[in-house]
Amino acid sequence: MESPWQRLATLDAALSRRALRLVRQQPWRGIAIFIAHTGDSLLWLAVGLLLWWLGGKLVAAGTRIIITVLLTGAVSGALKLLFRRRRPHTEPRGFFLRYDRHGFPSGHATRVGGLMLVLGAMLPPWGTALLAVWGIAVCASRVALGLHFVGDIGGGLLVGWLIALGIGYWL
Repeated sequence: MESPWQRLATLDAALSRRALRLVRQQPWRGIAIFIAHTGDSLLWLAVGLLLWWLGGKLVAAGTRIIITVLLTGAVSGALKLLFRRRRPHTEPRGFFLRYDRHGFPSGHATRVGGLMLVLGAMLPPWGTALLAVWGIAVCASRVALGLHFVGDIGGGLLVGWLIALGIGYWL
């Protein structure tokens, strides 16, 4: 008899396999790759540094982005080493996947979850809604491309939200 964790892992793998069918062909695969990369840490560090450098009212947003990217990266990296859950595909594809073989929690989902709350608090409602749509698209693309299981994304979002709540309290 399967334990509840085993049943959950089986369901997670089944949902993730179904998502793979969404982006098998172009142009959908290319679009998903582009969307997934909009959540990359180096891109967001560059955005944060640019906003901070521009000064004025943008410094606060830049500072929040930089802190969020660094904290979510450190925490998700430590949790990946703790849990050591393999990604759906064991074959390394791309530079970073050669070194980041663990999927739980998703670093992209952790970062996106943190950015959604930290930046959403600074935006008008329509900006927060657009940020949420972007965040969901990044997370969905990571699953559809076979880089993460659905559970990796859910765990990452939860960790990112918790980090963002701490940042919001601190700042």
